[in-house]
Amino acid sequence: MRRLVIDNQTTLLEELRRMKVDPEAYALFVAKSQHMALKFDELSCAQVHILKQTALICGADAAIPKRAYRGGRGMRFPLILFANRREIEKIEERLRAQPWMKPVSDRLKNALAEDMKPCLRIGRKKIEFDRTYIMGIINVTPDSFYSGSRYTDNSIIERVATEMTAEGADFIDIGAESTRPGSEPVDEKEELRRLKRALTAVLKHTNVPVSVDTYKSKIASMSLDHGASMINDISGLCADPKIARVVARKGASMIIMHMKGRPKTMQRNPQYNDLMHEIYRFLGARMAYAVQAGVDQERIILDPGLGFGKRMEHNYVIMRRLAELRDLGRPIMVGHSRKSFIGKPFRLAPEQRLEGSLGVQALLIKNGASILRVHDVVEAKKVAALVDLIER
Repeated sequence: MRRLVIDNQTTLLEELRRMKVDPEAYALFVAKSQHMALKFDELSCAQVHILKQTALICGADAAIPKRAYRGGRGMRFPLILFANRREIEKIEERLRAQPWMKPVSDRLKNALAEDMKPCLRIGRKKIEFDRTYIMGIINVTPDSFYSGSRYTDNSIIERVATEMTAEGADFIDIGAESTRPGSEPVDEKEELRRLKRALTAVLKHTNVPVSVDTYKSKIASMSLDHGASMINDISGLCADPKIARVVARKGASMIIMHMKGRPKTMQRNPQYNDLMHEIYRFLGARMAYAVQAGVDQERIILDPGLGFGKRMEHNYVIMRRLAELRDLGRPIMVGHSRKSFIGKPFRLAPEQRLEGSLGVQALLIKNGASILRVHDVVEAKKVAALVDLIER
């Protein structure tokens, strides 16, 4: 006997064909092989017990808190359902007949929906993500944490934009304010001055969509007017809520990132009660805010914000559990390149973190990242191509 590693549907189908199993049974076995752990965060006491009992009847199980057994009216409880796809279908069918369980039934139905790869619209372009996309970083700042990404001379900016495009960058992201831990905010006039010349230089030397890293609505408006296609807001639309309306009015795309605190103070002992839940809830809420402001949901990218208000172990958890964010239905971008959680355990400076960055990149692609924001485009493209070949 050996333990099969059923890492995807293709692997299982290959095994079933090799055994000459009746093809009509394929769908049934695929459904039984797809095990899920689905967490509900706030169910009523009645919903918890009905879902638990229904799960047991259907051959599945659910974990609930001890206090739920003696809970009363008005109390809310979490629950984790452990089931395969076939069992979830049975549970959903039973709950559908009970009107008070409709919210739970609907959520199970969504979980059963086919894994659709979210598309992204940038200008008139539609991206389907049949591979991993790479975003190159150009920082027009004198104080970014990695010296190799500081470009303050126009001729160098033009050269780097040309090189990144030739190396296969799918996007280029320009930042005119360092947001490294402990950094001070840059005056809006200075950020505008830096960006104007850099944006003009980059747009002359690339044909890929250009993103501007800013959380200020005036800077965003100027950038979009001067040819940028996308705004990358590290504050998740919290620092300047008007930025969502600017993006909507211009018909642009945007990246919504999770950050706890502000760059100057964000690394002063950040704490979370439930890290992934807080990031998931924040990104979902800020995406809903952007859509309400008029941003087309198909133009939104989400970013968990590695290194922004997270301790080293928080970043590792996010990387391992990144796939949980895919349920938000949008492409996930991750900015991991040369950050401190890669170098700190081994006392490596940013200039020594290339290999670690590429190793982390492979893990991120496997766990569901659609876009990677990197300093080293040509190396990142090579790793992405290989991992995509293996995984996809």
